[in-house]
Amino acid sequence: MAWVAGCQSRSDHPSRTAALPLPTGHFVGSLQAPGHPELRAALELRHPSQGHYDAELVLPELPNLSFVADTLTFDHDTLQLARPGLPGEALKLIRQGDFWRGTLRLDSARYPLLLVRRGPPEPAVYRVRRDEVAGTQGQALLFSPADESLPGLALAFFPTPATAATAPGWADALARQGHTVLLLPAADTLTAPALANALALLRRTAGVDTARVGVWVTGRRASRLPELLAENSASRPSFLLIQNMPVPPLATRRDWRAQAQRGRLLALYDPALPRAVVAGGRALLGSQRVRQGPEAYLQAQVSAWLRDR
Repeated sequence: MAWVAGCQSRSDHPSRTAALPLPTGHFVGSLQAPGHPELRAALELRHPSQGHYDAELVLPELPNLSFVADTLTFDHDTLQLARPGLPGEALKLIRQGDFWRGTLRLDSARYPLLLVRRGPPEPAVYRVRRDEVAGTQGQALLFSPADESLPGLALAFFPTPATAATAPGWADALARQGHTVLLLPAADTLTAPALANALALLRRTAGVDTARVGVWVTGRRASRLPELLAENSASRPSFLLIQNMPVPPLATRRDWRAQAQRGRLLALYDPALPRAVVAGGRALLGSQRVRQGPEAYLQAQVSAWLRDR
Protein backbone atom coordinates (compact mmCIF):
# COMPACT_ATOMS: atom_id res chain seq x y z
CA MET A 1 0.00 0.00 0.00
CA ALA A 2 1.41 3.37 -0.95
CA TRP A 3 0.19 6.94 -0.87
CA VAL A 4 1.65 10.15 -2.27
CA ALA A 5 1.37 12.51 0.66
CA GLY A 6 0.09 16.00 0.15
CA CYS A 7 2.09 16.76 -2.99
CA GLN A 8 0.08 15.54 -5.95
CA SER A 9 0.26 17.64 -9.08
CA ARG A 10 -2.96 18.84 -10.59
CA SER A 11 -2.98 15.96 -13.06
CA ASP A 12 -2.56 13.17 -10.45
CA HIS A 13 -5.50 10.96 -9.48
CA PRO A 14 -6.38 10.55 -5.78
CA SER A 15 -4.77 7.55 -4.11
CA ARG A 16 -6.82 4.40 -3.59
CA THR A 17 -8.42 3.74 -0.23
CA ALA A 18 -6.31 1.32 1.83
CA ALA A 19 -7.78 -1.91 3.19
CA LEU A 20 -5.58 -1.59 6.30
CA PRO A 21 -5.40 2.14 7.05
CA LEU A 22 -2.35 3.90 8.37
CA PRO A 23 -2.78 4.65 12.11
CA THR A 24 -3.06 8.40 12.51
CA GLY A 25 -2.23 10.51 15.53
CA HIS A 26 0.23 12.72 17.38
CA PHE A 27 3.32 10.64 18.21
CA VAL A 28 6.07 11.96 20.49
CA GLY A 29 9.43 10.59 21.54
CA SER A 30 13.14 11.06 21.05
CA LEU A 31 15.88 11.07 18.42
CA GLN A 32 19.46 9.98 19.10
CA ALA A 33 21.97 12.27 17.34
CA PRO A 34 25.77 12.15 17.80
CA GLY A 35 27.03 14.90 20.09
CA HIS A 36 23.58 15.68 21.49
CA PRO A 37 21.50 14.42 24.41
CA GLU A 38 18.21 12.80 23.45
CA LEU A 39 16.36 15.24 21.19
CA ARG A 40 12.61 15.71 21.28
CA ALA A 41 10.74 14.49 18.22
CA ALA A 42 7.11 14.51 17.10
CA LEU A 43 5.36 12.85 14.20
CA GLU A 44 1.95 13.95 12.93
CA LEU A 45 0.09 11.38 10.83
CA ARG A 46 -3.13 12.75 9.35
CA HIS A 47 -5.98 11.47 7.21
CA PRO A 48 -7.48 14.74 5.88
CA SER A 49 -9.66 13.13 3.19
CA GLN A 50 -10.74 9.79 1.79
CA GLY A 51 -7.75 7.87 0.42
CA HIS A 52 -5.30 10.63 1.33
CA TYR A 53 -2.74 10.86 4.14
CA ASP A 54 -0.06 13.34 5.09
CA ALA A 55 2.81 13.20 7.54
CA GLU A 56 5.06 15.71 9.29
CA LEU A 57 8.24 15.22 11.32
CA VAL A 58 9.03 17.98 13.85
CA LEU A 59 12.40 18.26 15.64
CA PRO A 60 12.15 21.38 17.84
CA GLU A 61 15.88 21.47 18.68
CA LEU A 62 16.95 20.82 15.07
CA PRO A 63 14.33 22.78 13.12
CA ASN A 64 16.28 22.58 9.85
CA LEU A 65 15.58 18.83 9.84
CA SER A 66 11.80 19.17 10.30
CA PHE A 67 9.73 18.47 7.21
CA VAL A 68 6.34 17.64 5.75
CA ALA A 69 6.80 14.49 3.66
CA ASP A 70 6.26 14.71 -0.07
CA THR A 71 6.01 10.90 -0.41
CA LEU A 72 4.53 8.48 2.11
CA THR A 73 4.40 4.68 1.86
CA PHE A 74 2.96 2.20 4.38
CA ASP A 75 3.32 -1.53 3.84
CA HIS A 76 3.39 -4.44 6.33
CA ASP A 77 3.59 -2.08 9.34
CA THR A 78 6.53 -0.21 7.79
CA LEU A 79 6.17 3.53 7.21
CA GLN A 80 8.56 5.47 4.98
CA LEU A 81 8.58 9.26 4.55
CA ALA A 82 10.68 11.13 2.00
CA ARG A 83 11.86 14.69 2.58
CA PRO A 84 10.92 17.09 -0.25
CA GLY A 85 13.81 17.95 -2.55
CA LEU A 86 16.34 15.78 -0.69
CA PRO A 87 16.24 12.17 -1.92
CA GLY A 88 19.08 11.22 0.45
CA GLU A 89 16.98 12.10 3.50
CA ALA A 90 14.11 9.88 4.64
CA LEU A 91 12.42 8.49 7.73
CA LYS A 92 11.72 4.75 8.05
CA LEU A 93 9.60 3.48 10.95
CA ILE A 94 8.18 0.10 11.99
CA ARG A 95 4.92 -0.01 13.93
CA GLN A 96 4.96 -1.92 17.21
CA GLY A 97 1.52 -1.47 18.79
CA ASP A 98 1.19 2.21 19.72
CA PHE A 99 4.91 2.74 19.10
CA TRP A 100 6.93 3.62 16.00
CA ARG A 101 10.61 2.60 16.06
CA GLY A 102 13.02 3.38 13.25
CA THR A 103 15.69 5.57 11.72
CA LEU A 104 16.04 9.03 10.24
CA ARG A 105 18.49 8.79 7.32
CA LEU A 106 20.46 11.89 6.36
CA ASP A 107 22.55 10.73 3.40
CA SER A 108 25.09 8.36 5.03
CA ALA A 109 24.15 9.16 8.67
CA ARG A 110 21.53 7.20 10.62
CA TYR A 111 19.68 8.49 13.71
CA PRO A 112 17.53 6.09 15.81
CA LEU A 113 14.01 7.28 16.63
CA LEU A 114 11.32 6.04 19.05
CA LEU A 115 7.79 7.47 19.14
CA VAL A 116 4.57 6.68 21.03
CA ARG A 117 1.02 7.86 20.30
CA ARG A 118 -0.24 10.63 22.61
CA GLY A 119 -3.52 11.64 20.97
CA PRO A 120 -5.00 12.95 17.73
CA PRO A 121 -2.70 14.69 15.22
CA GLU A 122 -1.99 18.40 15.47
CA PRO A 123 -3.48 20.51 12.64
CA ALA A 124 -1.33 20.86 9.54
CA VAL A 125 0.64 24.10 9.20
CA TYR A 126 1.48 23.70 5.52
CA ARG A 127 1.31 21.13 2.74
CA VAL A 128 3.62 20.18 -0.11
CA ARG A 129 2.76 19.21 -3.65
CA ARG A 130 4.71 18.70 -6.83
CA ASP A 131 4.14 20.92 -9.85
CA GLU A 132 5.59 21.68 -13.28
CA VAL A 133 7.02 25.05 -14.32
CA ALA A 134 7.66 25.52 -18.03
CA GLY A 135 11.26 26.47 -18.79
CA THR A 136 12.75 24.46 -15.89
CA GLN A 137 14.15 20.93 -15.81
CA GLY A 138 12.50 18.68 -13.24
CA GLN A 139 9.62 19.03 -10.82
CA ALA A 140 9.04 22.03 -8.61
CA LEU A 141 7.76 21.74 -5.03
CA LEU A 142 5.01 24.05 -3.81
CA PHE A 143 5.00 24.64 -0.03
CA SER A 144 1.68 26.30 0.77
CA PRO A 145 -0.07 27.11 4.09
CA ALA A 146 -2.89 24.78 5.08
CA ASP A 147 -5.02 27.84 5.92
CA GLU A 148 -5.72 29.69 2.67
CA SER A 149 -8.32 32.06 4.11
CA LEU A 150 -5.98 35.07 4.38
CA PRO A 151 -3.98 35.97 1.25
CA GLY A 152 -0.29 36.01 2.09
CA LEU A 153 3.18 36.56 0.74
CA ALA A 154 4.78 34.15 -1.75
CA LEU A 155 8.18 33.69 -3.33
CA ALA A 156 9.77 31.65 -6.10
CA PHE A 157 13.05 30.12 -4.88
CA PHE A 158 15.70 29.38 -7.54
CA PRO A 159 18.61 27.47 -5.90
CA THR A 160 21.84 26.45 -7.58
CA PRO A 161 23.37 22.97 -7.18
CA ALA A 162 25.64 24.50 -4.50
CA THR A 163 22.67 25.68 -2.40
CA ALA A 164 20.21 22.87 -3.23
CA ALA A 165 20.87 20.98 0.02
CA THR A 166 19.82 23.90 2.24
CA ALA A 167 16.90 25.13 0.10
CA PRO A 168 14.26 22.65 1.43
CA GLY A 169 15.09 23.72 5.00
CA TRP A 170 14.52 27.35 4.03
CA ALA A 171 11.23 26.45 2.32
CA ASP A 172 10.07 24.56 5.42
CA ALA A 173 10.96 27.46 7.74
CA LEU A 174 9.20 30.05 5.57
CA ALA A 175 6.11 27.88 5.06
CA ARG A 176 5.78 27.45 8.84
CA GLN A 177 5.57 31.26 9.05
CA GLY A 178 2.60 31.31 6.66
CA HIS A 179 4.42 32.07 3.40
CA THR A 180 3.95 30.19 0.13
CA VAL A 181 7.23 28.97 -1.38
CA LEU A 182 7.71 27.55 -4.86
CA LEU A 183 11.01 25.63 -4.76
CA LEU A 184 12.34 25.28 -8.30
CA PRO A 185 14.77 22.56 -9.45
CA ALA A 186 18.41 23.46 -8.82
CA ALA A 187 20.17 24.83 -11.91
CA ASP A 188 23.16 26.94 -12.89
CA THR A 189 21.16 29.03 -15.36
CA LEU A 190 17.93 31.02 -15.24
CA THR A 191 15.83 32.25 -18.15
CA ALA A 192 13.24 35.01 -18.41
CA PRO A 193 10.43 32.54 -19.35
CA ALA A 194 11.20 30.31 -16.33
CA LEU A 195 11.11 33.34 -14.04
CA ALA A 196 7.84 34.61 -15.52
CA ASN A 197 6.19 31.17 -15.41
CA ALA A 198 7.13 30.65 -11.76
CA LEU A 199 5.67 34.03 -10.77
CA ALA A 200 2.51 33.33 -12.79
CA LEU A 201 2.01 29.97 -11.03
CA LEU A 202 2.28 31.61 -7.62
CA ARG A 203 -0.15 34.39 -8.55
CA ARG A 204 -2.83 31.85 -9.43
CA THR A 205 -2.22 29.75 -6.29
CA ALA A 206 -4.97 29.84 -3.67
CA GLY A 207 -4.04 31.84 -0.59
CA VAL A 208 -1.47 34.08 -2.33
CA ASP A 209 -1.66 37.88 -2.31
CA THR A 210 -0.84 38.65 -5.95
CA ALA A 211 0.64 42.02 -4.96
CA ARG A 212 3.24 40.33 -2.72
CA VAL A 213 5.02 37.78 -4.90
CA GLY A 214 8.81 37.86 -4.97
CA VAL A 215 11.83 35.82 -6.05
CA TRP A 216 14.89 34.38 -4.35
CA VAL A 217 17.85 33.81 -6.67
CA THR A 218 21.26 32.44 -5.68
CA GLY A 219 24.76 32.63 -7.13
CA ARG A 220 25.92 34.24 -10.35
CA ARG A 221 22.44 34.06 -11.86
CA ALA A 222 21.33 36.77 -9.43
CA SER A 223 23.56 39.33 -11.10
CA ARG A 224 21.55 38.83 -14.33
CA LEU A 225 18.19 39.64 -12.77
CA PRO A 226 17.93 43.18 -14.25
CA GLU A 227 18.37 41.73 -17.75
CA LEU A 228 15.82 38.96 -17.15
CA LEU A 229 13.24 41.37 -15.75
CA ALA A 230 13.76 43.72 -18.71
CA GLU A 231 12.92 40.83 -21.06
CA ASN A 232 9.52 40.41 -19.39
CA SER A 233 8.53 43.68 -17.76
CA ALA A 234 4.88 42.56 -17.41
CA SER A 235 5.78 40.01 -14.73
CA ARG A 236 7.94 41.85 -12.24
CA PRO A 237 8.33 40.51 -8.69
CA SER A 238 7.33 42.76 -5.81
CA PHE A 239 10.57 42.04 -3.91
CA LEU A 240 13.95 40.34 -4.40
CA LEU A 241 16.08 38.12 -2.18
CA ILE A 242 19.56 37.49 -3.57
CA GLN A 243 22.03 35.06 -2.07
CA ASN A 244 25.82 34.91 -2.56
CA MET A 245 25.73 37.23 -5.57
CA PRO A 246 29.13 38.34 -6.89
CA VAL A 247 29.53 42.02 -7.72
CA PRO A 248 27.33 42.50 -10.81
CA PRO A 249 28.48 43.91 -14.15
CA LEU A 250 28.92 47.68 -14.38
CA ALA A 251 26.03 48.02 -16.83
CA THR A 252 23.45 46.75 -14.30
CA ARG A 253 24.63 48.51 -11.15
CA ARG A 254 22.27 51.46 -11.60
CA ASP A 255 19.35 49.02 -11.67
CA TRP A 256 20.59 47.34 -8.50
CA ARG A 257 20.93 50.65 -6.68
CA ALA A 258 17.38 51.58 -7.69
CA GLN A 259 16.03 48.28 -6.34
CA ALA A 260 17.86 48.80 -3.05
CA GLN A 261 16.65 52.39 -2.68
CA ARG A 262 13.03 51.29 -3.09
CA GLY A 263 13.47 48.85 -0.19
CA ARG A 264 12.53 45.89 -2.35
CA LEU A 265 15.77 43.97 -1.98
CA LEU A 266 17.71 42.00 0.64
CA ALA A 267 21.13 40.48 -0.08
CA LEU A 268 22.35 37.43 1.86
CA TYR A 269 25.92 36.15 2.09
CA ASP A 270 27.22 32.97 3.69
CA PRO A 271 29.95 33.50 6.30
CA ALA A 272 32.58 31.65 4.23
CA LEU A 273 32.43 34.09 1.29
CA PRO A 274 35.47 36.35 0.71
CA ARG A 275 35.30 39.72 2.42
CA ALA A 276 35.79 41.51 -0.90
CA VAL A 277 32.56 40.02 -2.29
CA VAL A 278 30.50 41.08 0.72
CA ALA A 279 32.15 44.53 0.80
CA GLY A 280 31.26 44.96 -2.87
CA GLY A 281 27.63 44.12 -2.09
CA ARG A 282 27.52 46.65 0.74
CA ALA A 283 29.11 49.36 -1.42
CA LEU A 284 26.57 48.77 -4.18
CA LEU A 285 23.37 48.16 -2.19
CA GLY A 286 24.01 49.86 1.13
CA SER A 287 24.86 48.16 4.41
CA GLN A 288 21.21 48.14 5.53
CA ARG A 289 20.34 45.82 2.60
CA VAL A 290 23.09 43.26 3.26
CA ARG A 291 23.19 40.41 5.79
CA GLN A 292 26.06 37.97 6.33
CA GLY A 293 26.18 35.12 8.82
CA PRO A 294 25.32 31.47 9.53
CA GLU A 295 22.02 30.00 8.35
CA ALA A 296 20.19 30.44 11.68
CA TYR A 297 21.07 34.15 11.73
CA LEU A 298 20.06 34.63 8.11
CA GLN A 299 16.74 32.85 8.68
CA ALA A 300 15.90 35.26 11.50
CA GLN A 301 16.87 38.24 9.34
CA VAL A 302 14.84 37.04 6.35
CA SER A 303 11.78 36.36 8.54
CA ALA A 304 11.90 39.87 10.01
CA TRP A 305 12.41 41.45 6.59
CA LEU A 306 9.52 39.53 5.02
CA ARG A 307 7.16 40.58 7.83
CA ASP A 308 7.60 44.18 6.63
CA ARG A 309 6.73 43.34 3.06
